[in-house]
Order: sequence, then C-alpha cells, then structure tokens
Amino acid sequence: MDIQKNIPSMIANRIKKYGGKPLFQHKVGWSWKQITWLDFEKIIKDIASFFMSLGFAPGNTALMVSGNRTESICAEFAIYLIGGISIPIAENESQDAIVRIARDSESRFIFVGEESTLNKFRNIKDEIPSLAKIISFSDSSVGEDEKVIPFKGILKFGSIKRKGLEDELAKTAKGVLSNSPAVVFYNFNSDGRINKKEVTHRDLVEAIRMASERLSFINEEDQAFSYLPSVGSFERFVNYLGVYMGIRITIAETKEDFFEDILEVKPTVLFEAKSGLENICSKIISNSGKGSPSQKLRSALGGRIKYIFTDSPPRGDIKNLFSKVGTSLIEVPELVGL
Repeated sequence: MDIQKNIPSMIANRIKKYGGKPLFQHKVGWSWKQITWLDFEKIIKDIASFFMSLGFAPGNTALMVSGNRTESICAEFAIYLIGGISIPIAENESQDAIVRIARDSESRFIFVGEESTLNKFRNIKDEIPSLAKIISFSDSSVGEDEKVIPFKGILKFGSIKRKGLEDELAKTAKGVLSNSPAVVFYNFNSDGRINKKEVTHRDLVEAIRMASERLSFINEEDQAFSYLPSVGSFERFVNYLGVYMGIRITIAETKEDFFEDILEVKPTVLFEAKSGLENICSKIISNSGKGSPSQKLRSALGGRIKYIFTDSPPRGDIKNLFSKVGTSLIEVPELVGL
C-alpha cells in the first residue's frame, strides 16, 4: 500500500523499516524504558483489538483529554489503525463543553491523563449515552468504577483479544480511506455554537511528509524531547513528525518533570510551541543561580539541543537568546496549517 495514502500504511512502512530500533524513551519510576518500533506495533494492535472487541468501528470517535504523552500517542495511532477518529480536548475544558462534544461526536471511549480530569468524568459519564469506557493513564486513580479501566488493563485485555482479531484488524486497517477523517478539532463560536475542523488521513500524512523533506538534516540518531499539554494542530502532530522521521522521542508527562527529564535525556531536538519557549526562558532567566542568561539556558536544557521545532517565532529577545547558545529555531508551518 502507498505510504502516502493513510496513517496505518505509513506506520506499517516505518515498522518494517526500523523494527527493533528504539522509538520512545519512557520513564518508569526512576529508570528509563525503551519502546522499540516492534513494541509500538504490539501496543497499538493490542489497543485496537480491545476497541474492536467492544464494537468500535471505522468512523467511531474517541476523546483524548490529555496532553501529549507516550500512552496518548500510542492510543491515537491505535484509533487510526481501525479507521476511528481522535478528538483532542484540553484538560482544563469545562464539563459542559466536554459533554456537548462527547454527545455531538457520539464518542465511545474517553482517554484521560490526570486524576483531576478523571474525577470530572466520574460526574458526567452518565450524561454521555454512547460512552463505553473511560481509560485512565493513571493506574492509581481508577477505583471501583466499572466504566473506568487503566491503560495497562486495555493492553492486557487487548493482547488476549488480538489472537482472535488479527485478520479482521489487518483487513480493517487496509480498508481505511485516505479521505476519511483522522482527527477532529472542536471549539465554540462566540455565540456558543460548536465549530469542527476535520483533518483527513491524506492531509496529515502529506503534511508530515512535506515537513520531513524540508527537515532532512535531522537524522535517525537525533533525539527529540517535548512537553506539550495544548491541543493545537502543531502540539498534537509534531511528535507524529518525529515518528515519521524515525528519531527517538521522549515526552515529559508534567511541567515538574520537564527540566529534570531533559537533563537526563540530553536531547538534540526540542519540540515546543512559541508560548512554551517564552515560559521556559522566563523561568530560566529569573533563576537566581550564577551565570549569564545564555549560560543558564544552555545548562537548564542539557547543553546539546541543536534545533527547536516550533509553531511560530517567539519574542525577539528569546530568539536572540537561543541564537547565543547555538540553537536554531525552525518553524513547522505544515503542521500549523492543518
């Protein structure tokens, strides 16, 4: 199948190409665990099998109420594998807005990242008739609610279900149409009416391909790092670009983890939006430690970052500061325009 047709074919091509090469680096407790491309294949097929076992079909939707994290990216690619649609929602979105989006999209599943977000859904789950399960990325907060299942649980159950669904899953993935929606962004007009923007498989794969060709100086030995809690197209898709390019990806799960993790990972590439760059620099510059602003920045970011992929350029003083430490700011308009 043509790699440019849809996301399942893109991922199949990449898995075949990279195999046992590390894709994600994921922190578990105090240590780092590597997830290879073959591990990634198993994870997304297990999730997809769990979905299919509960009747999830092409065109069905799932809400992703979580910032970017390794688990959320795996879940999104599993959704695409069976022709489903991912709907990214900000974690600070109001309960009323979430219910309206979930009801309008007839969402079958909701993924949540934070315990506070999960507690919000415990209060509103009965208002969403289509809802089958809420999947929590935090195991400790699941409790006894039968509609809530931990992410590890769907991997376990999905692995069992996949044995009987392998052929059906392959057939479904092969049948995903390039012009079918992969992601739908929701927002509200000033009068409260729902506004939707669809991104098709073809649109997404083509944007990633074009950006990758322009950024060909990034190679497979580079390591990317990010913490992206927002739900704009750049924030949702820049890690997909890293996946396409075959570089190793590390994602901090919280703001508190960001500076500690980046010092341990020592990445060469940072994915960060304009607002995030300005916040990071403001925090570093205001630090009372010794050294010039550029020295503080270089030290706080691990000393190895050569490139920053961003949605738009930050303030002039921020640009100059990164220039002083030898880091190039690179806009990725292909993702911003989706």
